[in-house]
Amino acid sequence: MARSLLLPGWGQAVLGRRVTGAAFVFWEGITLTMTLKASHQLRYDREINSTKVTAKKQEVQDWLVLLVFNHLFAGAEAFVAAQLWDFPVEVEMRARPGGVAAGVRLRRS
Repeated sequence: MARSLLLPGWGQAVLGRRVTGAAFVFWEGITLTMTLKASHQLRYDREINSTKVTAKKQEVQDWLVLLVFNHLFAGAEAFVAAQLWDFPVEVEMRARPGGVAAGVRLRRS
């Protein structure tokens, strides 16, 4: 959990969940880039005394919220994945006479 709170995707990578980790890293990159871009635009709008300053402030805050949410969600997801890492569950699909059914099988230790 701590790894993914620090750098989203790190905890998932350690657990061998590379695709999930890559998704968190990808979203981190987008939100960080957009936060920096909006911040630069806000600075420029302030320099030229633009009327768009209020809207641009809101945009910067929105991207920051998404950035923070990504860290929190990645940490929570890594925590849950670590807790369920060795949970003995098998999901299987079988053809039934009336159609397809899904089931969960729990193995007892």
